[in-house]
Amino acid sequence: MSESIELKFREDLLSRYEKCSKYLIPKDAYFQMIEDIHRASERKNTKSRHEYYLLSKYEVLQCGDLEKIIKKRQTLDETPGYYVSIEDTFDIVKRAHVATGHGGRDRMTKELQVKYANIQRETIELFKSLCLVCQKKRKRPMTKGVVVKPILSTEFPSRGQVDLIDMQSMSCRTFKWIMVYQDHLTKFCVLRSLTSKRAGEVAFQLADIFLLLGAPVILQSDNGSEFIAQIITELRSLWPELSIVHGKPRHPQSQGSVERANGDIKDMLVAWMADNNSTDWATGIKFVQFSKNSAYHTGIKRSPYAAMFGENARVGLTSTSLPQEIISCLQSEQDLITMLQQQETDANEPETEAEADVNEPKREPAEAEMNKSEQEPEPLSQHQTNLDQLHNSISSQRLAASESQRQQAERMVRGSQTELVAGEIGDNIALPIPLVDRGRGDPRNILGVIVSRSMNDQYSGHQKWYSKRNLFQESV
Repeated sequence: MSESIELKFREDLLSRYEKCSKYLIPKDAYFQMIEDIHRASERKNTKSRHEYYLLSKYEVLQCGDLEKIIKKRQTLDETPGYYVSIEDTFDIVKRAHVATGHGGRDRMTKELQVKYANIQRETIELFKSLCLVCQKKRKRPMTKGVVVKPILSTEFPSRGQVDLIDMQSMSCRTFKWIMVYQDHLTKFCVLRSLTSKRAGEVAFQLADIFLLLGAPVILQSDNGSEFIAQIITELRSLWPELSIVHGKPRHPQSQGSVERANGDIKDMLVAWMADNNSTDWATGIKFVQFSKNSAYHTGIKRSPYAAMFGENARVGLTSTSLPQEIISCLQSEQDLITMLQQQETDANEPETEAEADVNEPKREPAEAEMNKSEQEPEPLSQHQTNLDQLHNSISSQRLAASESQRQQAERMVRGSQTELVAGEIGDNIALPIPLVDRGRGDPRNILGVIVSRSMNDQYSGHQKWYSKRNLFQESV
């Protein structure tokens, strides 16, 4: 099945290449481009327009025994963006898809843009349409409700949200529940496996998280008995400034952020179990937690990890600029050091002798003393400067996350006002009956009439009751 999916993926990309797609490169054309770039860089006489175009858009980077085409860099410190061939695209997109927990298009785009330059959204959407796991967990369209006043947070940790995921139908050892705690500003979440939903166990896990991340000013939860119990309230004795609020009964939209996170976590956990052929979800939630926190979040326009710690999460050598082919060939630490030194040497090497004469600076005695001083240990003032830079990075990330959250709330309100037009006095309406309150013979909705409307779009009306004999109205 996987071979047929890969074959269909490549055939589709090749058909798009034949339609003159400038971002897709077959392997034969990829090697030919490397030769053309070398030939254009070595030619000292007048170059053709095509050669000027190649030198302005591409570079060839020597990575061990391999040569890779990268995007033209403005500075040597810039991270290289690799161009990949059509034949290698499937494996690269698949690794990014699994790393994001079978995430959506935006998450994969942010994951791939860090390292690759010619993987477009159309390619990602094609892969997602062929992924069997994504097809199984695809959500059906649902009608959105009215958005009146979204919850906003301006600092960490002003508000924390907690909820439980029921895993009783597929218990793992003694674990039957998953507790999800999420900071509302940074969207950073912590997952814990529970043996039960007793208030004592929930309170113990919350206390452990508070001692790790700090207690929020407001702890928001639903109206479950495990959160209303007296033991949860006793947490205030440890943190007097902690306020515990509960959402509306049978209204999950009141804490929609953590409810949405629950859906993502369940989908990512299902994908992890399918990829690893395992049912040990108590172990899988640790990997899902990292994937969820390191993936791009559309609400805050960055990853929760970056909003929390000021920089993106790193995963070993895959976070470096080395391509995957080189990483898989490394055998020891010395091989890694040699490869990085060679890459730095190739990046600093001028293309021609004339450019070398121009770019080569004159050696001054003061410069030699400077290079010598750079080898000495950094003073304490330098460490303080690095700490200040990290603190400023964290502050700027959280400030930008708060601004992105505000913009998202404004879009939600505008969309709600556009799609759901406000009712007028005298309009007939249908109020849905919650599933838990509806019997097998009951209708799905209750019909009513709007009789008044306040300035805040709060309505009151009459409820219509139908009987076999007559029709009458009762005030509600």
